[in-house]
Parts: sequence; C-alpha cells; structure tokens
Amino acid sequence: MKDKGKKIEHPAESFNKGRLHELFYNNQFLLVLSFAIAVILWIVLAFNDTEHFPKRINNVSINIQLPDEAQKSGLTVYSPTKTDTASVAISGNTLIVNQIKNTDLQVVPVSTSQITAPGVYQVKLMGKNMSALNNFDFNNIYPSEWSIYVDRAAKKSFPIKLPANMDKIDTSGYYSPGPTTDAENVTISGPETEVSKIDHVSIEYSAGNTALTATKTVQAPLILYDSSGNKITPDSYVSMSITQVNVTTQVQPKKNVKVLPTFTNQPAGLKLQGDSAFTVTPSTIQIAGPKDTLAKIAEASLEAIDFSQINTTHNSFNQQISQLPSGCTNLSSGTTAQVTLKNMNEYTSKGFTVTNFTKMNVPQGMNASMVTQSLNVDIVGKESDIATLTASNITAAVDFSNIQETGTTNAPVSIKVGGNKTCWAYGTYQASVSLTKS
Repeated sequence: MKDKGKKIEHPAESFNKGRLHELFYNNQFLLVLSFAIAVILWIVLAFNDTEHFPKRINNVSINIQLPDEAQKSGLTVYSPTKTDTASVAISGNTLIVNQIKNTDLQVVPVSTSQITAPGVYQVKLMGKNMSALNNFDFNNIYPSEWSIYVDRAAKKSFPIKLPANMDKIDTSGYYSPGPTTDAENVTISGPETEVSKIDHVSIEYSAGNTALTATKTVQAPLILYDSSGNKITPDSYVSMSITQVNVTTQVQPKKNVKVLPTFTNQPAGLKLQGDSAFTVTPSTIQIAGPKDTLAKIAEASLEAIDFSQINTTHNSFNQQISQLPSGCTNLSSGTTAQVTLKNMNEYTSKGFTVTNFTKMNVPQGMNASMVTQSLNVDIVGKESDIATLTASNITAAVDFSNIQETGTTNAPVSIKVGGNKTCWAYGTYQASVSLTKS
C-alpha cells in the first residue's frame, strides 16, 4: 500500500535541481559569476568614492558680477539670463560631497575686468562654493566658457500705428469713425542696441475682400519696423508690454433726420406750426449710430431759443444742435443751424409799467420786501392782443432763490402775461429787493 503522505516529485523538477547542482560544481561558471559580482561591487564602490570619481551637480546658477566702472556706466548683463545654468563636477570627502546641492554652488567668470562697454565677451567659468561646507574641489565646469552679452538698458514707448490696408466701408449706407485698437501704445524694454533699431510699431492685418456693413473685431499681433520699413524680429532679450491688440472697425448705419427748434418761455396761446412759423437751415442733418438707437430718432433738436430774446426785429438765431443720444454721431459739416421766425410783420411791441409783484423762493426765516415799486417792460405780441392788453394783466415774479444774506440787492424778475395771450416780455429784468430776518 502506497504512503499517502509522501510527496511525489515531478521528473522535470528533479532534472532542474540536478542541473543547478552541477553548475555550482562547474569551475568555469563560478569564474564568470565571481567576475560579475566583482564588477558590480566595483561600480557600487566607485559610485560612492567621490575622491577618485567626481560627482556631477546640474542646474547650478551662473552669476555675473560686472566691474564697478561697468556698473557705473549703466551696463546690464543680458546673457546669461537668470534661467541659464551650468553643471559642475566636484570631488572630495564623500560625506561632504554627498551633502552638496546645486543651491550651495555658483558658477562665476574667472575674470570680468575686460568688460568695459556694450558687446559680447567670451569668458572662462569657474565654480564658487556658497555653503559652509569645505573639503571638496571643483574639477570641471560644463560649459567651461560663456559668451557674456552686456548693454545699457533701454525702455521706450511707441504708439501703435495702423497700416493703410484696412477694411473698406460700404459708405452708401454706413459710416465708420475708423479702426481703433484696445491699446494705444506699447512699451518695449531691452538692450539699448536692440531697442534703438525700432522706428515704429504697427500690426499684422489682412483686410477682407468685401466692404464692411457691420462692426468687425479681430486680434492682431504687433510688428516692429526699422526706419527703412523692414520688419524686425526682436531677440529674446527684448520684452514688450503687449504683443497683440484687438482691432475694432466700428460700422454704423446712416440716417437723415429733420432739424427742429425748441423754445422756452413761449406764450401759452402762441402755437408755432412748423414750416409756416419758421425756417431752419439746414433743415436736415445726417447722423450715424447703433441700429436700434437710430430707429427711435426722428428728429434732431436745437438748443432752446428764449422768447425773451425775440422781438419784431430780432427774429433770427444760430443755435447749437443738441447732443445726440449716446453712440450717435453728427455726420454733417456744421454743428449749428439758423432759425428764422416768419410772419413777424403780424407782431408789434408796446411798453407797459408793471406794479404787480409776486415773490418766489423766499428763504425760510426771512422777510422779503420790494424796494422797486414799478418796472417798465416791453411786451411783444399779435396786434390784436396788444391792443386789449393792460398793465393789470402783467405780473413781475421776483426770484429770491439765489439770495441768502440780509440787506438790499437785485433779484431776477420774470414777466408773466395773464390770459390766453400770444404776448411775451422782451428783454431781461431785475428789481431791487430787501431781505430781513423774521
């Protein structure tokens, strides 16, 4: 009967064990194995033996200290930059060397005494210990030399000029104030030699083939030019405050609108019926603006004409066109229009002595009294209304709103004609008044 607890050995396993046993009794195999182990041990020991095998440290900063005279003359180092680094190989006590980091070292020129003016100087480099650790030496610097570029720093602001080949506008029904950029100037900094080559700054722009009927905005890179109009490709030492701009060509529809006068102190009974009552020159102006805004504009008004300045001989006025809604532009050549009142032969004027006074806007806590007891006023109106007008229909309203101190002074007076009349007072008037504390 077979023993159930005994493990049955597979023939392949038995064969492999036999082969392995034979290898360890093979002199040639043992010789190769010993050699491989020796090489590995040598590599491990050599890697840690920094006295005979220098350690290379990368990303070590390069620091250039210019001579005092060079610094006083304004020279600046542009190469190497702050991001340029070198590698160094150091050897010495393994415990010390293995503690050294790239921030403990610097790479510096052997000498900078030859640097006296702007230019490129080839200098040899050496290592410098910036740590408190000693007992190590610098073996090699990679690279061993550097081309130092020095120049005086320059900074200049340039206006951004637009090229001549911008988009055309469909002027038959549209207006554009011209293309604009979201920045007017660019500041360029860098070596004086490079900055001085720049004559002007423009943009790289390709105009479309069709005339614009809507606003267009594109992003355009800035281009530098010399005095001969040649493009300049700035080197890495030149910096620009901006490198591109948004170029907007605003396009707005145009519209002709009627010009109408406005009036103040117009008599309640006087109706001015458009063209039959006055002429306006020019009668229309052309404006441009946002489409939605233009749709709401039917006319352009003039600054108000005060009826107190109108009489039978003074009936023509040059008035400013009032401010248009935001975003709109007056495209006409002038900013004024002449208004002439018609039918002035139907009007006449007559002098009246007014004794009816009313007081307006008397300051609180004050008593107001009239020093002037009567005013001679000139009233203009239709002949039929003037014929029936009496002084009792006329009131002088005295305004105290700008008088705050006690005493006697002059106050402005507005003349009011009662009834539904076509009459008004010509001229400006004042009355002497007295103000006392109550």
